[in-house]
Amino acid sequence: MRFVPVHDDTATRSDPPIEATPAPEATPPPEGVTMTSGLRSLLPFARPARGMFALAGLLAALASLAGLVPFWSIYRTVDALVAGDPQRGDLERWALIALVGIVVRFAAYGLALFVSHLAAYEVLYGIRLGMADHLARVPLGEITRRRSGEIKKVMGDDVERLELFLAHAIPDVVAAAVTLVATSAWLLSVDWRMGLGTLCLVIPAFACMSVAMARASSHMVAYQASLGEMNASIVELVRGMPVVRVFNRAEDQVREVGTSVDRYVHTVRRYSLDFLPLGTAFFVLIAANVVVLVPLGVWLWDRGSLAAGDLLFFFILGLGALAPLLPLMFFLSRLAHLSSGGNLVRELMELATLDDGHGGPGAPAPADRSVELRDVTFAYGDREVLHGVSLRAEPGTVTALVGPSGAGKSTIASLIARFWDVDGGAIEIGGVDVRHLPNDVLTRHVAVVFQDTFLFDDTVAGNLRVARPDATDAELEAACRAARAHDFVAALPQGYDTPVGELGARLSGGERQRLTIARALLADAPIVVLDEATAFTDPDNEAAIQEAIGSLVAGRTVIVIAHRLSTIVDADQILVVDDGRIAERGTHDDLLALDGAYRRLWQDHEAAAAAALRPTTEEVAR
Repeated sequence: MRFVPVHDDTATRSDPPIEATPAPEATPPPEGVTMTSGLRSLLPFARPARGMFALAGLLAALASLAGLVPFWSIYRTVDALVAGDPQRGDLERWALIALVGIVVRFAAYGLALFVSHLAAYEVLYGIRLGMADHLARVPLGEITRRRSGEIKKVMGDDVERLELFLAHAIPDVVAAAVTLVATSAWLLSVDWRMGLGTLCLVIPAFACMSVAMARASSHMVAYQASLGEMNASIVELVRGMPVVRVFNRAEDQVREVGTSVDRYVHTVRRYSLDFLPLGTAFFVLIAANVVVLVPLGVWLWDRGSLAAGDLLFFFILGLGALAPLLPLMFFLSRLAHLSSGGNLVRELMELATLDDGHGGPGAPAPADRSVELRDVTFAYGDREVLHGVSLRAEPGTVTALVGPSGAGKSTIASLIARFWDVDGGAIEIGGVDVRHLPNDVLTRHVAVVFQDTFLFDDTVAGNLRVARPDATDAELEAACRAARAHDFVAALPQGYDTPVGELGARLSGGERQRLTIARALLADAPIVVLDEATAFTDPDNEAAIQEAIGSLVAGRTVIVIAHRLSTIVDADQILVVDDGRIAERGTHDDLLALDGAYRRLWQDHEAAAAAALRPTTEEVAR
């Protein structure tokens, strides 16, 4: 195949397939979140470290019981003082017991938090790695239909929010529950009437919290959507800042961000107004048992049915008996947020993945380097974009796809690399359906070089070793020499160890393109899918890239999306793609003789090449 540097662009690049992907349908509003349903949705996240969380719970329970020991010591001391016969030795012993209880409480609770945080960060680490691994196996359509800010929010903010539940809620909830049960049993055993008076407001308090949670949770879908939109608009503004500045559209873009922020604030305000009245009532009721306990205690003591020591005991312990529930109130106020964020994490983790074929000794292996599409249909959402496409690329040949923008060329290339699965028909590599090939086998056989380059925020060597992690320095250099990239890499401040910046921002477009070609060369795949890489480069870079492409495709089976027809005149077969179908196929000469769509494309190409870029002397004279 002969790649000839030219400088026109008559055949426009196909629109990326992701632009045709419809937005996901809105999730229906959830039912009100209760404490039970919220915990049920969050507890599965703790399963990987359930042993450590169980230990944290036991330590928290021990801390709660130890926290009651000083009150027992005070009760015994007060009882002895009221009886009028305190013994110095008993008082000292009770004081020592109280001190031990305090020390044990703080030591056990501190250890509980240490264990729960250690377990929580292990779980979050696993979740993030699991999400990254899962997303790597999800069809690209499921990823690209979501704005990057929304995915960042789930992987960053929503996962991080789980730390509040895992590291704090588990020990706090256990401590609150043990404290409430133990204190209630103790109070009721001393005097059941005063015990009921102490606890009588717990039920209405939790009823208020339950209703507040149910009312507020109805806003969770809107809250998550507005937060995701705000994050996405901010990320888009930052990434698009060069374009914004060039066209002086900063005011419009900032206004768009401001609109998304206003929408988020409005949603939070509605959420808060629905939650705060009854949420505040919970806080007030938890602290309000004094209005029941004091009058009841005084009345019972005045009637002679309650001992003075017991009255003082209830005033000491009973008035603060419900204080440990305040951390639980904070957790419950956040439960709707936590469970909603957890559901988004789970939703992302449950996206359907591409089946990774059938690995192992009996896994199928391609018989040769051929590529065949048989009656392939494919749709983005409800819009079918390929209709019964069939083609075969013989081993070692060049097949060019040409046609108008949006015809389906890039979609065909993406399906060959199995970025998506076909809806109908089959794609075979060496006679084996790509859906039956393990992913590592497929990637060893197919290399893809798209016009839109992507480099990681890593060194030159790190980006090259994405293709082959075990590649030696000599192999990196050989690939770069073949891709006409070694000279500019060697001139970088740290050579192959030079960081390229985010998205390769420290390199020119042509340099980035040559590095991606070097990366494909390093993979040494027998089949190359090439979205022609020179459509938007300057002449100097274009010549170097064309030479690099020549090295890449030599001896390989090549599927090339041709934007400049001059570069594919020697292709073994040219396929004209129009409206998701193969309209014409043949060699360059065969298609010109047909006097069809390809001939018209070629005539447009020649007309554009012959067009004068500068006015002639005669035109200037006029």
